[in-house]
Formats: sequence, C-alpha cells, structure tokens
Amino acid sequence: MSKINLKHDGKEYVLEYNRQTVRSLEAMGFNPEEVGTKPMTMIPLLFNGAFDKNHRGMKRNLRDEIYEAIPYKSSLLQALFEMYVETLSSLTADKADADNEGNVSWAVVS
Repeated sequence: MSKINLKHDGKEYVLEYNRQTVRSLEAMGFNPEEVGTKPMTMIPLLFNGAFDKNHRGMKRNLRDEIYEAIPYKSSLLQALFEMYVETLSSLTADKADADNEGNVSWAVVS
C-alpha cells in the first residue's frame, strides 16, 4: 500500500491507511462522494484519518497545524484520496492463482 512521508518541525510522520483506519474514517462520517459538496467536513476527515495508523495518539491541533503549513494541498489531497481508494480496493482484490493454492475454495450450487 502507498504511504506519504511528511516532515514538520524536524519530526517525520508516515501517513497511510489500512482497513481499520478506513473503517474508522467512514464511521466518523467520511463519504468520498461528499468531498465536493462538504469539503469543510470531508477534507479534514481524510487528512486526519491518514495519521491514525501510525500516529493515533497525536493531538488534533498539531494535525491542523501541519495541514495549514503544507504547500500544494490539492496534490496532497489527491494522493490521500488515491491511498483511500487503494485501501478499499484491497478488500475485493483477487490474489494471483498461485497465491490462492491451498486456500479457501468456493462454488455456487443450484
């Protein structure tokens, strides 16, 4: 999965999502279809959610401070959105046949 390395005030942060953080993000109300209609709600959720995998205990005001200091916000938000979609895709992605050997098999029975 993709991740973003971010440096602020000499400290490094790794922003990324996994299924648990995406589930949490959605439970807080994040809906990708509403980014255009509710940007003041959805954009902060998307940004803050990317910290939760590796920096869960980080205070919200520091996250907000970092967001305000970031240049090229639209590019960052695009990368975060792509990471979010990549995590969603991992839920339904098929593994290569060689990876599935000896694993669960299934069939539709009429």
